[in-house]
Amino acid sequence: MGWFDKKRLGLALGGGAARGMAHIGVLQAFEEAKIPVDVVTGTSMGAIIGGMYASRPEVEPLRKKFEAYLKSEVFRRSRLDFAVERDQLNGGGLFFRFSQLARQKIFYMLSLTTLAFVSQETTNQSFAFLLPDIDIEMMSLPFATSALDLHSCREVVLQRGSLRQAVAATCALPGVLPPVELNSQLLVDGGWINAVPIIPARDLGADLVIAVDVGCHLGELDTVSSGLEVVFRADAAARNALSELQLTQADLVIRPDVGDNHWADFSRTDWLIRKGYEAANEQMPQIRALVNSRSFIESLGWS
Repeated sequence: MGWFDKKRLGLALGGGAARGMAHIGVLQAFEEAKIPVDVVTGTSMGAIIGGMYASRPEVEPLRKKFEAYLKSEVFRRSRLDFAVERDQLNGGGLFFRFSQLARQKIFYMLSLTTLAFVSQETTNQSFAFLLPDIDIEMMSLPFATSALDLHSCREVVLQRGSLRQAVAATCALPGVLPPVELNSQLLVDGGWINAVPIIPARDLGADLVIAVDVGCHLGELDTVSSGLEVVFRADAAARNALSELQLTQADLVIRPDVGDNHWADFSRTDWLIRKGYEAANEQMPQIRALVNSRSFIESLGWS
């Protein structure tokens, strides 16, 4: 039986870096409820978790592998802790504040003078640690991810070829991880063009798509002290508006309450997973109703 022989439930996992750990909890809730996921798409961290799951649709091995990665030397070399916003009142005094400023300046300098803060070697090692070296066509579940092509400024949906290369493309956070050259395209983080890839899930054959949004939704603006902060805020507003528009294409949206977790802070992994689990379980009656109503309609031959 091929991928397109029957109606399917698709799960579209959004980007959000560390906040994307909540996807593991969502998958755990679906597994415990015995609701099969037939199609998986993801952007950025959603593509990492989704790619791991679509390769081997079991939650516990996925969780253990990611926890091992976070304890590994490869993850330590990524140096993502530079970006975590810390409360200055609990930051360890004046020396800590100066050291944080120095590290941030090093990041900005590297971002201006090199393609990425994290080296290509470390990036490759990270994806090799987490993902099998297989083509997407060989995965247990249909899978796709989205990236932004800097040449055409259009979305590129990756659903065949190297899994590691596709995930590296959608995770290529500008300035932090290196862009991916593929078929005359220069690909970066799909979150800039499609933070939660719902339409790609439908294109893979999903009749019902549940989106998981772990984006950081905008709160009230505090005072700004630099032009760079103004640029970041305007960029965040534009991407948030695009994401909200795209989410209307889903049949149901799960929003784990993880918005206060910094994108680079992986220190609360268990808490993030639990938040995803709780959010999915809270909406499980609606999820079951959607799945059952779809099955009933199909049984009548009305679809």
